[in-house]
Amino acid sequence: MTLRLYRAEDCGKTTVLIVVDSLAAEGTPRLAFDMSRLWIEAGLRPIVVILHKTPEDLLPELHELGVDHIILDLPSCGYRRYLALARHIFTISRKYRAVAMLSMPLGWHAFMAIGARLAGVRCVIAHVGNYPNATAGSAFRKFRLLVQIGRPFTDALVCCSHYVRAGVIQHFGIREHETSVIYNGLPLSRFTDPEHIDGDCKSADDPFIIGMVARLERHKDQPTLIKAISILRKRKRNIRLWLIGEGSRRQELEHLIARENLTDIVELLGTRNDVSALLSRMNLFAFSTTADEGLGIALIEAMAAGVPVIASDVGACREVLDHGRLGNLVTPADPLSLANAIDTLSANRQIAVERADAVRRKVVQDFSIEDMARRYAELLALPTHNAVAQCQNETFPALAT
Repeated sequence: MTLRLYRAEDCGKTTVLIVVDSLAAEGTPRLAFDMSRLWIEAGLRPIVVILHKTPEDLLPELHELGVDHIILDLPSCGYRRYLALARHIFTISRKYRAVAMLSMPLGWHAFMAIGARLAGVRCVIAHVGNYPNATAGSAFRKFRLLVQIGRPFTDALVCCSHYVRAGVIQHFGIREHETSVIYNGLPLSRFTDPEHIDGDCKSADDPFIIGMVARLERHKDQPTLIKAISILRKRKRNIRLWLIGEGSRRQELEHLIARENLTDIVELLGTRNDVSALLSRMNLFAFSTTADEGLGIALIEAMAAGVPVIASDVGACREVLDHGRLGNLVTPADPLSLANAIDTLSANRQIAVERADAVRRKVVQDFSIEDMARRYAELLALPTHNAVAQCQNETFPALAT
């Protein structure tokens, strides 16, 4: 563990710890970085605590942002790691006089909360980014036990959607007043492209580009999308599929793509830092996922960029897309249903044009990073909410009305 020294300009600033699992190029580390940027602008000193050294996808971005960070590099197994984690958080909290802590990992937060409380941290909250996987047997029972251990030391479990909150209450046995809902947000100026859906100047010979941005993990469902593309290929559609993201299922997906004879039209693009540019080139965003999905920040990014969307009809996507008013919902794990929806939308672009204004209003009102930072600051009792709210209203005046 490496601890940074105080800098003169940090004297007198309120310190808040933000804990992330790793620097993998996925939702929660990016959320932590974006909130840190706003909190620095509001006069706070956020310190990002990283539990595992690898992967390091976002390390350059972290350095560029200039946020203080501490890499613990905990062992991946063994019960002693829990005690080590509590000790590390206690040491960091005492050294930097932290007044609050936000843990992005759930479960591990229990021992972090104990360490933080012993060090005098006033407020501890934990982020819940996925619906509880209650079918996971002994793994779920262990996870539920960790959540229960953390209850006396945690002020609130902050769920990324109402769907996730309902699952937390039902499956973890948490009371409603112990939870809160704050939607994950994104820097809207990075993705908003009002001309996208009206500015398709491609020739008739250009392929129809379908994209999905997501980790290649079990709680997503890229296989169904690949099989849908196979159906469309047999219908002789001129299409391409971009799968953006990395994860443990990469080899499995490579084999599926080869088995379906799709290597010439399906690309695994891996981790990318130019997602907004890739979105601007897509004709359609297909978010094939499972009931474990918590919110789907990539889905919201596509909406912000003006890309028409199709998503699995699971609780989180239903909530984001307002029960199908803002995008097409299809039967989960059903390649034919997904293929038919893609065919329908590609043949009738007017559907997306008619939805465009309502989609943008939804994104601006509910999913800005400024609103997320302000609400987390309020929950953590940090002296920043006025400054963050001012930044939000200046950047997106629609939110102030």
